[in-house]
Amino acid sequence: MMPREIRIGALLAMTGTGASTGESSVVAIELARQQVEAHLQALGYPVAVRLIVEDSQTDTAVALQKLQALFQEGIRLVIGPYSSSEVAHLKGFADQNGVLLVSPSSVATSLALPDDNIFRFVSSDKVQAEAMTKMLTEDQIRMVVPIIRDDVWGNDLLQALTADFQHAGGVVHDPVKYLPETVDFTDLLMQLDDHVATALSQYDTNQVGVYLASFGEGALILKGAGNLNPGNLSAVAWYGSSAFAQNGSAIEDPEAGSFAWHHGLPCPIYGLDESARFKWQPVSDQIAHVIGRSPEVYALTAYDALWVAATTFLTVEPGDDINRVKQIFTSVAESYFGVTGNTTLDLNGDRAFGNYDFWAVNYFKNDFVWQRVAVYNSATGTLTRY
Repeated sequence: MMPREIRIGALLAMTGTGASTGESSVVAIELARQQVEAHLQALGYPVAVRLIVEDSQTDTAVALQKLQALFQEGIRLVIGPYSSSEVAHLKGFADQNGVLLVSPSSVATSLALPDDNIFRFVSSDKVQAEAMTKMLTEDQIRMVVPIIRDDVWGNDLLQALTADFQHAGGVVHDPVKYLPETVDFTDLLMQLDDHVATALSQYDTNQVGVYLASFGEGALILKGAGNLNPGNLSAVAWYGSSAFAQNGSAIEDPEAGSFAWHHGLPCPIYGLDESARFKWQPVSDQIAHVIGRSPEVYALTAYDALWVAATTFLTVEPGDDINRVKQIFTSVAESYFGVTGNTTLDLNGDRAFGNYDFWAVNYFKNDFVWQRVAVYNSATGTLTRY
């Protein structure tokens, strides 16, 4: 049997505001590459798995340039990109040129579309909004005051949360929105403080919550909120979102970590399957050994995506069109049970099953750490706290 090389691209945010997830995901897919290659060779397949990794810089224009470069190298399946804004920007090129994008982390509801070349190894934000609404209502929050990234992910998520929370009887204040490239949040935080003051004129302190939909820049927002006077932002509970859950920036800055710890900031993110702990715990530990912290769950979805992609190319023949690749990939995903559990995809190419874990910052042994504090079961609509 002649040796064969499987070539898979990866387009991940190794710099920019998505760098924390990018760091853990690069380690995860390299670990998966080594294990896939060893597994196949042990079965008698003389296969080499080659990864071509590019940094999207969490920038839509850069991401498109890097995807075009991968395409010129003959890559037809790419793990990534990280953000929904990047996926939306790359979708046209991928659909027109027969490239399959497998995002380990994009969750925007507007990208849940059938028959395109975008697959996502997490469920859309519809479930995240349900999970957050459940926590807010159980916490007896009456009004939410949002501060969000003004991009496709932030706007889609806020829209989904607003619909669910209002249906449950809650009120969502007009949001403070910021451009993804923002680095100085002083004026925005003053505006947010005014919004919270308005909310507090209508509701008790324990009935108002700030809702933060951010990437790594959330650490700057938390730090700034803690230093702001007169301090309405410090008087209420804070809640976060999936792109900030387990993010390294929140625990690397002592001021951001302290504010998160004192104000709750439970962040929902696609949850790990407890029945698969025997699979994901060793992988998570190996990644943590390299990066010095617990990896985001998206590193583990990237790990599974690499396994499914490599297995797909054992069947794909040179010259097969993208529809054949998609068909085989979908079939492999349906039969695969990885470190993140069942990877079956729905009709939109998104993860069909899964719950949401809530993570919050805790102070433990003189250090800030992320700790799982609750899980939302999407099948039963129940929230279990730890």
